[in-house]
Amino acid sequence: MNSQIIFDLPANLNNTFCDFQSSYIKATVNNGDGADIKFHGGGFPSCIKQIVLELGGQTLFSCDNWNVLYEMMLSLDTSASFRNNAGERLFGAGGDFDGATITHTNNTSRQVCFPLVLTPLMCNRYWPLISRDRLRVRIILDTSARGLLGAATDAEVTITDVALVTYNLELGSDVMSMVAANSGGSFKIAMPSYQHHQASLSSSATSLVATLGFSMSSLNRILVAQQLQAVTAANNTIGNRSRLYLNRFFVTIGGVKYPMRDVQDLGVATAITGAGAEPFAEALISQRALCAWAHDSSIQADGGFAILEGAGNNSGATGSFLIDLDLESQRVAGGESSVGLVAGVNCIGQVVQLTMEYSQSATADHVVNVFAEHTVLASLDLNSLTWQIAV
Repeated sequence: MNSQIIFDLPANLNNTFCDFQSSYIKATVNNGDGADIKFHGGGFPSCIKQIVLELGGQTLFSCDNWNVLYEMMLSLDTSASFRNNAGERLFGAGGDFDGATITHTNNTSRQVCFPLVLTPLMCNRYWPLISRDRLRVRIILDTSARGLLGAATDAEVTITDVALVTYNLELGSDVMSMVAANSGGSFKIAMPSYQHHQASLSSSATSLVATLGFSMSSLNRILVAQQLQAVTAANNTIGNRSRLYLNRFFVTIGGVKYPMRDVQDLGVATAITGAGAEPFAEALISQRALCAWAHDSSIQADGGFAILEGAGNNSGATGSFLIDLDLESQRVAGGESSVGLVAGVNCIGQVVQLTMEYSQSATADHVVNVFAEHTVLASLDLNSLTWQIAV
């Protein structure tokens, strides 16, 4: 733990494309501690602090605290049944609090397999491997104290037998010539990407105004997680998210308020009054799922969406509150399955700020993790076989 895994995908492969939606990373996690350890509820991917994609000399993607974003999306988009069945078997997932156990006596190892979700590579496109520029996938692991449940040190948890298993498509020469002739001299791929900003909320504060520093031509949505600043090895640090006494929140971009009315919450301690209902409605709108009654989520697992400020030390004290604010300007037919029109807010040269107000302060210091989903355009010149990236 607390080290890096690096994959270098080959370049200069004739007529070859990679299907990352059918590809996965496999690894063996070994417990060398004298006691059992557990994954967080998201399984092994919750141990990944940062993913960086490097394309030639350019950075295609870099998202710090990626595991926090992953746990948020897992709560929003997967059912408890998936987490406890397919998710448990693939990568050791479970409820919001804990996942699979790696014992210290008999079965001291656990094999995991997982795709590179929440990266630009997961777009519905084949990735060309014909370029001169090598694609490097850099996975930076979190510490054992943050990424696992238990008292193991970083050196006592080792990752071995690591491999990236890819499914590749190889076109015939005639077909490749036709594809190149109809592409206008370049392959252009528009992909969703994420950036991260972290702010601090002290235990005496009743408001937060954070300048986020995002600058992109298509800011599609903003996601926010409020989490305890203190790290305790036996507690869930990555997946535990507080609601706090939130009254309202909004985002301003270049002085323009989004949405025009505040998104409001009740600012109360008890959950039975419906706290968190309006923020969750906005999150489902961002997911194109407000009217999708078949939409699966697990936001009520364990402590649930409305828990105020859980310690993360057990199932009932692990909260799943989050903010997901949609900034795309046009909704299209098709709901969750629609591709839609890329129409996020252009915030290049604009000041992007998040404002949050509370009816009273928290009992402990928190960090506020803010993620921006935006669109990035990668263009492969078929003459020079080099990439250009536009954010």
